[in-house]
Amino acid sequence: MYVTSLPDNAEFDYVVCGAGASGCVVAERLSADGKNSVLLIEAGPPANSINIKIPLFVANILNDANYTWPYMTEPQVHLNNKPQRWTRGRVIGGSGSINGNLFVRGDPQEYDSWRDNGCPGWGYADMLPIFKRLEDFPEGDGSVRGSGGRIHCTRLDKFDRLSDAFIGACSEAGYRELPDYNDGSYEGVFYLQYSTRKGLRNSSAAGYLQPSRNRQNLTIITDATVARVLLEGKRATGVEYIVGNTHFKVKARKEVSISAGPLASPQILELSGIGNEAVLRAHGIEVQHHLPGVGENLRDHPNTRITFECAQPITINDVLRSPMMKMKEGARFIFKREGLLTICSATAQMNYRSDKSLKQPDLVLRLLPLSGADRYARTPKKGMDLFPGFTFGITALQPKSRGTLHIQSRDPKQQAAMDPKYLSNEEDAQLFLKAFKLSREVAKMPALKPMVVRETRPGPNVLDEKELMDYIRNTIQTSWHMVGTTKMGVDNMAVVDPQLRVHGIGGLRVIDSGICPTIPSSNTNIPSIAIGEKGADFMLAAA
Repeated sequence: MYVTSLPDNAEFDYVVCGAGASGCVVAERLSADGKNSVLLIEAGPPANSINIKIPLFVANILNDANYTWPYMTEPQVHLNNKPQRWTRGRVIGGSGSINGNLFVRGDPQEYDSWRDNGCPGWGYADMLPIFKRLEDFPEGDGSVRGSGGRIHCTRLDKFDRLSDAFIGACSEAGYRELPDYNDGSYEGVFYLQYSTRKGLRNSSAAGYLQPSRNRQNLTIITDATVARVLLEGKRATGVEYIVGNTHFKVKARKEVSISAGPLASPQILELSGIGNEAVLRAHGIEVQHHLPGVGENLRDHPNTRITFECAQPITINDVLRSPMMKMKEGARFIFKREGLLTICSATAQMNYRSDKSLKQPDLVLRLLPLSGADRYARTPKKGMDLFPGFTFGITALQPKSRGTLHIQSRDPKQQAAMDPKYLSNEEDAQLFLKAFKLSREVAKMPALKPMVVRETRPGPNVLDEKELMDYIRNTIQTSWHMVGTTKMGVDNMAVVDPQLRVHGIGGLRVIDSGICPTIPSSNTNIPSIAIGEKGADFMLAAA
């Protein structure tokens, strides 16, 4: 049940901090049998907006502070000293309520690398039952895909002419087509799959929390900011949180789960006195436990783009500028639950190796049936091109650049200092140069060439490496796939162990994508939900 306030020093069996992709799962699972009292604390409001529920309408809230955290990074030295805007979800469902909605499990080899580097139980074979449990994809191969789970998977096969042309062009360029990239395969070109049910966003908020919100043993408090974890010696005993300007405390009889996401969970740990003692002392915070890995290992997918004018008026650009096309797409959605309103942006993708000697894909080429000035240009007023357009999004899957995230003050409402250090490793920059070459080759393939009027960004005359690198450094933006700031492992920079228990502190776990040692996937929502499932398993087993 939703509440707006609680008595000070209220007691619950479990306290879950953050109702994001993982936190919603943890709260639902812990409260499912009715035996445990569970409190879920969320800084944002419920996810009731129509702009959240209809996938394409997310464009209307990416700039809305009522539902988002408008974070800004530190100036990026290797991106001409420009800070980066990192919009994150401030709402039930977290960033899963405002994301691109893609259903992507990830690269099996990446999970296996976690297992092989000290995290038993996290290999792809270990994760497969979790993935099958959470998903509802009855048309898939039942030996590797799940049916009846909380998150429905919708396949976009033969979605539109532009997507068909992209798939065909990549195939002509020599890359294999994958009928189902979530079946354990990963390298190749494919139509994307979406986390939607009947055309509507099927986030963990919708799939897990919404059906369980009226349980008497589950309490959900919104618009409440977690200030710190309460400790007695080396054990977590509760949480301090803020509503308005008033501080409250709540006690946890069993465990506390920090599930506030990779940008907030390390901040909560540091404010609680858990982290690098030098960072804590610089802000006058008493050191409860020296854990130097907190806030380190920040990873994200840097993303740049090539845009094109499309030869046919079939893109999202056209729909948003035409009242008639809006009516047509609205009717398709209302009566058939299909069409452009059922997607956020991308429709097809290719994962590929920049060098055939590599063991796994290291680049993504993604088709978006829209074009504009940057990743936030989702409406004509926000920089979307005023002509038919589409985009090739280019992403490095495992960039070598690593960043940091640390508190700037003792104020829980002040964002941490976020420095991803994009392109600080020169190999990342060179990887993008390779990607541009292939992207342009794909655009010239017979299947796609008739769709292209011209390349609009960076433009056909930008050819030499210096000009291309200038363009890349000016246009790199986030993919919103931050992970790693509370890394799982057994080394001296690990924050949690393979059961997601914070090293050195009892009764405290971190359960969100911050625990990922590396980025497991081209998208992080489904892995985050799986982490929530696995983390809840650990907590229930411990009880």
